[in-house]
This record gives sequence, structure tokens and C-alpha cells, in this order.
Amino acid sequence: MLVISHLLISGTATSLLLGTANPAVIAVGAIAGLLPDIDISTSPAGRVLPWISRFFETRMPHRSCTHSLVASAAIAIMGYTAALFNPNLLNLAHALSVGYFFGWFADIFTRGGVEMFWPSPVRCVCPGNRNLRLRTGSNAEYFILILLIAIALGTFSINNSGGILTQFNRLIASPSGVQHIFNESGSTHLIKANIKGVRTGDRSKVNGQYLIIQVQGTGFLVQSDDGRIYKASTEPDSQIFLEEITADVGKPAITNIEALTLEDEPIGSAIAQFNRTGAMVFISGQLTVDGLETTGLPRDPDFSQAVKNQFTWTDVRLFFDTSSIKISDEDKLSIKSQL
Repeated sequence: MLVISHLLISGTATSLLLGTANPAVIAVGAIAGLLPDIDISTSPAGRVLPWISRFFETRMPHRSCTHSLVASAAIAIMGYTAALFNPNLLNLAHALSVGYFFGWFADIFTRGGVEMFWPSPVRCVCPGNRNLRLRTGSNAEYFILILLIAIALGTFSINNSGGILTQFNRLIASPSGVQHIFNESGSTHLIKANIKGVRTGDRSKVNGQYLIIQVQGTGFLVQSDDGRIYKASTEPDSQIFLEEITADVGKPAITNIEALTLEDEPIGSAIAQFNRTGAMVFISGQLTVDGLETTGLPRDPDFSQAVKNQFTWTDVRLFFDTSSIKISDEDKLSIKSQL
């Protein structure tokens, strides 16, 4: 096979199986696809590592030891052993193993085949008809090369947009799919929800993008671009009734979740320490307020509402003067900040 064919096969397989669009990981997988041909001195790997190439070339036929399951196992052991000492190398170890395997496995479809089960000299070839096998530089290989380029571009595009699962969840447009994306990537990235639905208050249409703050019941607590907080779900207490929802993985964000227990004190002074420059801070929990009837809580259907004297801090932020509300030491808050 041509060098470019090996690079494309191994690089595409790495991107597809690992679900990544990381150039470094894909490059390692693609280059690893050239390593099996180190058993011949005229190959790229043989030119870079001539002493190793000379060892194999003088002792074994081409596409034997280095094109086998034994060789793949040896490469995997070396890669994952390095990853044990440095966990940051784990993805590169995955790429090395995947790229190397597909680098020699592709040669099964050539006329010479490979000794997959080395040290057994039996050669594995596919298909059985010799005339249908690939010849290096043939028209058939160039045709396959074009298909590989198309597949590679499609794979990289899908992975760069969040992966196959994200695309599937966009297709079905269901809350469960969005929850999966939020659970998978919400700790490292901002998750934007594309929502179609209606406001439960006036039945006006909703079609826009919102930041997902957290999962709430079967729906989500979301924030609009103007800072307003809504509960979007199919539950009776929602402000936006969902018809369709998909999600996009946004820019990276460092997420911290902290617990805070307060004694009898003003909320405003207690949470002042979480006023962090450049960060979005959301505080949720249960607050019990004496005499809720006298607080003048607006019954605005556009916002997340108080229920049975218990509400999230997002409600309090919207409706109350925080310096005048006190809570008991039984109340606990959870602080989530995204920088």
C-alpha cells in the first residue's frame, strides 16, 4: 500500500474509534500506521530507524513479525506501561495501539497478505480471489484513497462537533440525549441548549439558545442571553414547555462545585466571597423563609418560581433584596462556578 493510504487508514481509524478531533492524537495514530513496515529498509519507518529495520529485514520476510497480533500486543504493552507512569499519555497510548493495528491489518487486502498469527508462517489474505486484492499504486487503491479522504473529512467534522453521540442526540432532539451530553462534558465545557417550545404563561413560541445550568427533574435549569433563569421541561412547573431540545458543547470552562453551610446571617454577606471576577456563579439549595406571603414574591410565569417556601438561590437573586434575608444553620447551599 502507498504511504498516504496507511496514514489515512490509521489516522481515520484513530479519530473514529477514540471519538477525537485532537490533531496530536490523530497524528500519533497515523504515524503509528507506518511502523509495521519497519521490517523493510526502503519504507519511511525503515529509513528513520535503519538499525531496527536491518535487524528484521535480515532475519524475517516482509509482513511477518511486525504485521501480527504479537507485534500489536507488544506495542500496546509499551504504550500503556508508559501511560501508567504518566496518565497524560493515555490517549496517545490508545492512538499508538489503534494506529499500529490498522497499519498492518490493511495489508491483509493486498496480494501478499500478512502473517497475522506469527510465528505461524500462514498468511492471512482477503478476499480469496487473488485478482481482487489490492496492488500498490493501482487504480483500485487510488479509488479507495478517495473514499478514505471523504471518510476522514466526515469523521473529523463529526468529532470536532462533539462526536457521533452528540450528532445522534441532535437528530432525536430528546432531553435524555441532552442530559447525556451535559453529564459527559458539563464539567469541562459550557453546554448550550437549542430549545424549541412554548412559554407556559402566555403560550408564546420559544426558539433560541440557552446556557444549561443544571439538570432539574426531567428538564433543565437554563439561562438566556439576558441573564434570566427558566426551567425548561415537560413538567407542570416549567416556564418553557419543551417540544425539541438539542445541545452543543461550547467553549472550555473550569467548573467547581462547593458546599456551603450557613448559620443565621444575611445571605448577601455570606455569599460575597463567591463574587469572582470573570466567572459565572450559580447558587442553589433550599431556603426556608418565614412569612413568605409578606415578601412580595412576584408570580411572573417567565421565571423559575418558589414552591412551598423552598426555592433555589436563582429565584432569590431575581426577586429579593439579599441583604435582608436570613437563613438558619439547617439550610445548605451548593455553589457552582464556571470560569
